Amino acid sequence: MPSLLIAGSGGQGILFAGKLVAQAAIEEGMNVTWFPSYGAEVRGGTANCTVVISEGRIGSPIVSSPDILVVMNRASLERFGGKVKKDGIIILNSSMVDAETANKDLGVKVAGVPAGEIAYGMGAPLAANMVICGALARAASICGFASMERALKKLAPRGKPEVLAVNQEALKRGWRHIGN
Repeated sequence: MPSLLIAGSGGQGILFAGKLVAQAAIEEGMNVTWFPSYGAEVRGGTANCTVVISEGRIGSPIVSSPDILVVMNRASLERFGGKVKKDGIIILNSSMVDAETANKDLGVKVAGVPAGEIAYGMGAPLAANMVICGALARAASICGFASMERALKKLAPRGKPEVLAVNQEALKRGWRHIGN
């Protein structure tokens, strides 16, 4: 099973996206590690996390060469793009990063998802991380959509059904985007 690195700026929901993917894999009976890393400045600083998913035991949460890289901004692509395994995949927020340039420069499969534009079009610009999670789950066959929804329901803030509804819609739009 895959190792993932999800990266972007603080405030983009990077760590929550990693938790969501990890919980969705748990929903499917997998073993999982989630390892966050973020700058001291938090909002606007760097943020990334690794997620390792396996049917067996996991030796370490540290990922130096991920199978899958998810990037929400250009700086994250520049920092981590060259570390993706040869047969790996990069899923990027094409609202902020040019997918064609990444594909030529890095020589790995690249899936561009205009997560920012999709979220903005929903009237929920902060939901770009959920759009990218839906796309990630489908493009990389990480887990099924039902597992993502169950995970989101478990992790969503209690007493805020409107936030859950927006995030569910963003997941759906990301999932559908890859199917187009």
